[in-house]
Parts: sequence; C-alpha cells; structure tokens
Amino acid sequence: MAAPRRVKSVKAGWLALVVALVAAPAAAREPRSNAVGEAVQVGTAGLSPMCREVVAREFKTGEIAELVRCGSERQAAQRRQIAAGRPKPRFGWVERSRVEGQRVQLVVSEARRCKYWPLRRPGQAVLGLYDVKVADCWVQRYRGGVSLAGVLPDGRRVAGVFVARADGDGRVEFDLQQVDAGLRRRGQPGLDEYVRLELGVGGWAGRVDLVAARAQLADLHAAWVQSGRGVPGLMVARHPTHPSANRNRALSLEAMLKRQEADYKAVLRGELAARRFRERYPLSPFRQLLVEKHE
Repeated sequence: MAAPRRVKSVKAGWLALVVALVAAPAAAREPRSNAVGEAVQVGTAGLSPMCREVVAREFKTGEIAELVRCGSERQAAQRRQIAAGRPKPRFGWVERSRVEGQRVQLVVSEARRCKYWPLRRPGQAVLGLYDVKVADCWVQRYRGGVSLAGVLPDGRRVAGVFVARADGDGRVEFDLQQVDAGLRRRGQPGLDEYVRLELGVGGWAGRVDLVAARAQLADLHAAWVQSGRGVPGLMVARHPTHPSANRNRALSLEAMLKRQEADYKAVLRGELAARRFRERYPLSPFRQLLVEKHE
C-alpha cells in the first residue's frame, strides 16, 4: 500500500509547483520601451514609400510624428508589428511622475496583450494611458525592478547605475543622493559625471535631467546660505560656478575671520593655547598680533 501513497505524494508535489509558478508575479521581468530597432521593423513592409519612411522613423523613436499623415497605413503597420513579436512584448508606461529636488516619484504600469504596437502621442516623453488604450492593450500596475542608466556628456550610456523597485501599487521612489552614494561605494564616478538618467530599459519610465537638477539644488543651497541656514564655504565648494558664488566666497571669508578673531580673544583670555591657535590657522592675519602680544 506504500506505493500508491508515494505516487499521490509526487503528484501533489508537482501540483503545488505548477500552482506556485502560475501564481508567481508576471512582472518579474522588466517591461520594455516601445521604440523598435530598425532591424526588426517588420510592420513597415508593404507600406507606400512615403508612409514607410514616416512610420519607420516613428517606430524607431516610439513617437508619432504627425497625426494627420499615414493614419490607416500606420495602424496596419502597428498591427503587423505586434503580431510578429515572439514572445508578446510587455510595455512599460507611466501614470504619474514627479521630480522634486533630489526625490523622484513615479507610478508605473505595464501594457500586455496589445493588438497594435503602442506609439506615444507627439511631444510625449513616455507612454500614457491614452496611448496603450488606443493600442487596445490590457493594463495592470507594474511590480518589480526599474533599472537606471546614466548618460555621459559625450552621449555614452552606462547601464546598471541603480535599480529602483516598484511596489505592488506601481509606486517607485528613490533619492538621487542614494544613487550617487551607491555609485561611489562601487568605486565609480558619482552623478556629477552624468547629464541624464534614463529610467527603465530604453527609458520607458522617463528621464531625469541631472543638469537641471543640479542647478535647482544650487539655487536652493544659495537660498539657504542667504537666509543664514547654510555654510557659505560648502556652497562655494559644491557649486563654484553659481551666480552667487562670489558673494558666498565673501561671506565664507567673513565667517572664517570671525572664527579666528573669537579664537584669538580666547588666547588672550588664556582659554586657548597660542600653539593651538597657530596650528589651527597657519595663515591667519591674527598670527602677527599674537606674536607681538607674547613677545
């Protein structure tokens, strides 16, 4: 009687494995961008010469160039392109995005089982709900990794800069300082070396303009210093080309002289050793007064 129980146990084990695989989240693999490489643009075959050129360019960028041209031919190409995909592609799209200071916040979803290859409306940086609905896609919130790539000033892309995580509601939050610290821990250049971050494979979740982010941060830092809450010297060291840098250099020098004067008076009161003062301020203008006082 032992053999039947063993067979039943093995069957139960296989059944549990199948149920676990079916129940596993489908978003373990990151969705893709809607841009199509030139080598795989099968949908443009059979179009008129003019529309073939227009639609091929749109597939390459993932964005419709002109809504009023090639409408029916574009739609046919979109249908052929999605039908040729094996396996059926899943596209990432963005419901909401916000970049404020150093903080990046997104709500991301994925489009599946599309009947047409989705293309962005003119001027849109990422796929939105309207785009995937027009493509007759099935949509759900994305849960999983969102990989970040950095773009250098010469246009080179550096993949694997950071991986953000989308929770069960598609929410993604990360801090640029967090990304910068991760790069430096791995012995790589920090975010100051990059001009842009691409969010998601192929930038499907958008982009962060790091040049603009640094300018905004410099303005905030300058405002803090002017209100008396920041350190002028640190602001100058961090943002040497900011318009307020010269004014903050003067503030930094003034603050330094005040510290030296306070320590000089502490020496006169006998609260600080003259030797300690000279070690702390080797180029101080108070050094000569200190020598004359102790001669």
